Amino acid sequence: MPATSLKAAEKQSILKKLVTEMKRRYGGSLPKQQLSTFETLTFAALLEDSSQAEAEAAYSRLLESFFDLNEIRVSSVTEIEISLASLPDSDWKAMRVREALQYVFEKHYAFDLEFLRRKTQDVAVKELSKMPYQTPFIRNYVVQHSLGAHVLPIDRTMHDVLIWLGLADQPSSGKASDDDRRDRAAVAGEDLKSAVKKSDGVLICHLLKCVATDPELQPVFEDGIDSDAELDPYEAPKRLAELFKNPKKGRKKKTPAKAVSRKKPTKKSTSRSKAPKKSASRTTAKKVTKKRPTKSSTSKRTKTK
Repeated sequence: MPATSLKAAEKQSILKKLVTEMKRRYGGSLPKQQLSTFETLTFAALLEDSSQAEAEAAYSRLLESFFDLNEIRVSSVTEIEISLASLPDSDWKAMRVREALQYVFEKHYAFDLEFLRRKTQDVAVKELSKMPYQTPFIRNYVVQHSLGAHVLPIDRTMHDVLIWLGLADQPSSGKASDDDRRDRAAVAGEDLKSAVKKSDGVLICHLLKCVATDPELQPVFEDGIDSDAELDPYEAPKRLAELFKNPKKGRKKKTPAKAVSRKKPTKKSTSRSKAPKKSASRTTAKKVTKKRPTKSSTSKRTKTK
């Protein structure tokens, strides 16, 4: 069943059951953060496709590795990347952090974005969209946490979870670029927003992030879903509960082609073992022929005598 065919009320009913299952595993409390708008922007760049704990640790290392934000601004991407080495796409995240610092400082001569809190959501999004190398997830995260707007910041890993649950449509066959995957994740968050209350948006995004970055569950979502598989969104709560109980059961089984390829070396070894026998028979045959004198050789010997 395509996710787009579901009504908002149907999605809301499914999400309610999913939240109950996710709370049993991860709890219902939200991380405590007291960050300014610009700090939220920096943290969002580290949080994308990473867990909450990984992003918090990397953010602390980043601030401890440099004297202040201005030193980070004038540093190279490679130098910034060292403190973010534990994160996926650490080079791109270092680039986004530095470019955000550079843009804000050159325009406002300070690392301050608090004026966005007094702006409308559209104005804030336009201002954030002017920053180079920033992603839809970063913009939506800032708008949600700093402005309190009703948006759902969904990154690539969270989008994979929504596809697995049947709450987002599976992309067409073919490998998509990272930018395409980010755009599709943003569209999925926009489609899901109508089924989520504004007061529940932060919690649902946090729980989806927990599922997406759970080490036991990550291989399941990284494997993807078969293009021929038809996912029933109404069965999503039950499938998620079963996955929590047995994460290995949700992984894809290996294809039988690999088992056939393992038998090939044994066939080669048998053929090689027969080869020396043939060569040995040929050598013995040659030795026998050498011992037999030919007629021409005997006649020559008699003439010489």
